[in-house]
Amino acid sequence: MEQFRVIIEREEARLGQIAEEMRKTLAAEELDRQKKDREIAELRQQKVDAVGWREKREIDEVIERCRAQYAMRQYQDGQVLSNPYFGVLELEDDDLGRLTYCLGRRSFFDSTGRAVVIDWRDAPISRLYYEYEAGELYEEEIRGRDRTGQVSHKRQVDTAGSELRKIFEKGTLLVRGGDGTWGLAEESGGAESRKEEKSDHRLPEITALISPDQFRAITHPESSTVLLQGGAGSGKTTVGLHRIAYLSYQDADRFKPERILVVMFNRSLQNYISRILPELGMGAGVQVETYHGWAGKMFRAAGVRFSYSSDPIPENVVRLKKHPRVPELVDRYLDGLLKKSRTWLFEQMEKTGDPEMEAIRMRLQALNRFEDLVTFLNKDALFARSPGRPESRNGLRGRLLARFTDHVADLHAMLTDRDLLKETFGARKESGEEPLDELICWQERLRSRNMIDFSDTGIFLWMLQRKGVASVRPGYAHVMVDEAQDLSEIELATLLHATDERNSITICGDMAQKIKGEVSFETSEGFAGFVRSRRHPAGTAGMNSDTLVVGFRATRPIMELAWRVLGEKPSMTVPRDGDPVQIIPTRSPEETIATAKSILADYFENHPKALVAVVSRYKAEADRAFQALKSSGLMQVRRHERDDFSFEPGIVVTNAHQVKGLEFTAVLILNPSTGQYRDDHENRMLLHVAITRAADHLWVVGHQPMAYGLESSKGF
Repeated sequence: MEQFRVIIEREEARLGQIAEEMRKTLAAEELDRQKKDREIAELRQQKVDAVGWREKREIDEVIERCRAQYAMRQYQDGQVLSNPYFGVLELEDDDLGRLTYCLGRRSFFDSTGRAVVIDWRDAPISRLYYEYEAGELYEEEIRGRDRTGQVSHKRQVDTAGSELRKIFEKGTLLVRGGDGTWGLAEESGGAESRKEEKSDHRLPEITALISPDQFRAITHPESSTVLLQGGAGSGKTTVGLHRIAYLSYQDADRFKPERILVVMFNRSLQNYISRILPELGMGAGVQVETYHGWAGKMFRAAGVRFSYSSDPIPENVVRLKKHPRVPELVDRYLDGLLKKSRTWLFEQMEKTGDPEMEAIRMRLQALNRFEDLVTFLNKDALFARSPGRPESRNGLRGRLLARFTDHVADLHAMLTDRDLLKETFGARKESGEEPLDELICWQERLRSRNMIDFSDTGIFLWMLQRKGVASVRPGYAHVMVDEAQDLSEIELATLLHATDERNSITICGDMAQKIKGEVSFETSEGFAGFVRSRRHPAGTAGMNSDTLVVGFRATRPIMELAWRVLGEKPSMTVPRDGDPVQIIPTRSPEETIATAKSILADYFENHPKALVAVVSRYKAEADRAFQALKSSGLMQVRRHERDDFSFEPGIVVTNAHQVKGLEFTAVLILNPSTGQYRDDHENRMLLHVAITRAADHLWVVGHQPMAYGLESSKGF
């Protein structure tokens, strides 16, 4: 360790100096805060004691000046001492000489206003840290000046609790032991798994570990649409959330928390990411919703009321309602409604002999979109009340606008219009049935009960947006969509339509993890092709597409098995090695449970802080597995699904669809048989998703013939 002594002593001295400066500054700020509080309290007392109203008013003015001065002071958060900084950057600048910067999750300034720590979101400086390695020459514009030089040192440090615990530089990891002595640790690829060290396994904040590719994706211009693709564990969700924090730092007035929407795949993912944005400096107010949860809020804002049917939706009906031509169906219907409304209005005005009928006819004939008709009826001067204008015209206007608000009736009319459906979809036979007939019959049944179904949600919301209902186009400053591959094109369209005119949106997804078979896309690019097609006609200049090509979550053996199951070649590099995957065949359901219990008990004895998922294919099987494992005496086991997911250490029993987007220390897949995971693309993707939830360890235990990719190996 002698060769590293100089580095250790230098970094210990640096941390000691910075932590002491922080303590002094925070103490001085606290004294200043207390002093101003006392001044205001004394002034309030003087006001109470004052006799005349003039004197009271003068004291009020002094109090307001004191409050204004108080508000101008940027008192810094004492929480910074819990982890002062994570990166050290040393430069040899051609103009300014030797420079040293410390990067942290928040900037910190001393009493003179000098930056002791620089926020990682301060891109001109942080770009040198994230995109350059020690020894590389740089040429960047910083603070309005062209700067050149060389990065002399770049170190990642762990300063938790204001104590130096780790130093990582050029592939070497130095670790401080419990006795205070330093030792050398092995770390493959510069990023070791830390899942087993934590007591809260929700999505971690990884600011210190951001790769150059991730940093470039995070720091795209604020007005851009960013398509973020990559394999399981490449950091798409984390990058999307860090991008939100970056945008807010760059323009806090525009990217206010309440003007940001994050759409997640399910409720368990909401809980999984819940601590990230606060840790990244985002205040309360960011809306984190599932798609249906967000859509429900939009419907309530529009004052639209209806009931959802709980009946199982026929498979052919769902596939048609998720079909990529559905946005076209809505537009065709509204185009027809525009023409019918125009014709009706002309006919009625002829009957009443309206003197300005020709002027109105010319204006109406020029309208190409249904929402333009609504705007015309609401705002054009030809429909304003004025002397000499026939009252009948206003009555016709009122009747039309009232008709246009019957949105549920329009939804049912559109989905039961056979000619319109054939024009859009064509007459297609699937599974020996006519799907259009099935759709019409189903929708007629819903109409008779005054209901809609859950697969109508995106269609209904898109219809409201295309009708020009302002409340369902909230104009968010930024929208982030996670797991975009499992949203239909019309659902994605409603989210694209929910941003303001700058179209700032981040869309994350991976077509290899698409588990909803009813969702299809018009192009082979999937959701990415759809977004490009929607943005291109709008003339949006800022369109960026990034593919993350390094997997940070799972070990190499886990990812190799996942790609084998998928039947595809590796889509990214995986720097971290690990233990072989264990595939264990058993002879009966009882032996499967007994084997699983033995594996889990042994693992937890050695890893008490781990979070392990036991994954069954279906919910009913997860229920039975939970009861069997609990009856076997396994103490740490618990059953979770949807919004009751807990990320504390333990063993979570759940089903395959519920682990989408989540991450666990280890995963045990229970009885993944050929009967449960059929040899088709959808089921292979679902098994791929279950496998790639594991960070460090994976076991596959089953008593029936194993599914594709698992059957020929006892270890991988």
